[in-house]
Amino acid sequence: MATLRDIARDVAEEIRDGIGWVIVYRTGRSWSALTLWSDLGSGEWETDDLNDAIGILKTDPDAVVLNGYYCGHFGEGMTIDEIAAGIRWHYEGGHNRLADYYEVEQGLNAIEEARKTAEAAGLPFCERLADGPDDELDPYTYDGSMSVGDYEAVQDAKTAREELAAVVAARAPGLPAEKLDELAAAAAGLHISPETMQQILEAFGRVAEAIKEMARALMEAFKPIIDWAKKTAERFIEALAAGIVPRKWLHLAKHAKKARTRKKYRNRIRRAVFAALAAEGGGSS
Repeated sequence: MATLRDIARDVAEEIRDGIGWVIVYRTGRSWSALTLWSDLGSGEWETDDLNDAIGILKTDPDAVVLNGYYCGHFGEGMTIDEIAAGIRWHYEGGHNRLADYYEVEQGLNAIEEARKTAEAAGLPFCERLADGPDDELDPYTYDGSMSVGDYEAVQDAKTAREELAAVVAARAPGLPAEKLDELAAAAAGLHISPETMQQILEAFGRVAEAIKEMARALMEAFKPIIDWAKKTAERFIEALAAGIVPRKWLHLAKHAKKARTRKKYRNRIRRAVFAALAAEGGGSS
C-alpha cells in the first residue's frame, strides 16, 4: 500500500518542474498517481490521457490533477514532505478536482450518449474514446474499457467475420481482398452464419450453372433459325449480285478451291451489292 509520502516522492520532479500534470487518486487507503503530458493549461487533452483520466474517476471521483506551476501550495524547492502536504491540501479541500475539468465532463457525456445508442441497437459498447477512425481496439487485449460480455461479443463477431471471409474465399479464390472483406462484413452485419453463407454460395453456383445451360439450350434451339436466316441472306445477296457483278465472281465465291479465295470474292460481291444499293438510293433522293 502506497502512502501519500511515497507518491510525493515519486512525482516530486514533475511537481517541481511544473511541466507535467499529475493526477493523484486513492484506491481504498492506498494513494496512486499518474503523470499526463497533455497541455491541460490550454485545455488541450490527448485522447489517451483523457481516457486515463476518465478511468481514474471510476476508481476515485475525488481525484485531483496538479501542476507545480499552475496550482498553489507548490514551488521549485519544496521538500518531499512539503509536496505531500500540498497534495493533501488540494485533495482534502476539493481543489483542482479532475471531475471539474470541462473536457473530462464532455468526454463522460459523450461516452454515456454512445452507450445508450449502442444499447438501443443491441451492439457491444466500448467506453474508450477513439482518436479518429483509425484508432481501433486491440482485439487480442482486454483493457477493461468494455464489459466482459461485450468483449466476448466482439471476439465472437470477429471470429464469425473471419470464418465468413474464408468461406467466400474458398468459393471465389480470385476475389480481391477488399471485396472479400466487404462481403464478409455485410454477411456478418446480417447475422449470416458461415454454414448459411456456404449454402447461399452453393445455391448461386447452381443458379449460374443453370443459366449457362439454359443459354446453351437456347443457342441450340435457335441454331436452325440462325442458319436459315444466314442462308436466306446469302441467297438474297446472290440474287441481287446476279445483275451487278461478273458471273465469274459468283462462281469463285462458291467453288474456288481455296477458302481464302472464296471468302475474298464473297466480300467483293457484298461490297459491290452495297455500293450499287447506295448509288440507287442516292439517285432516287
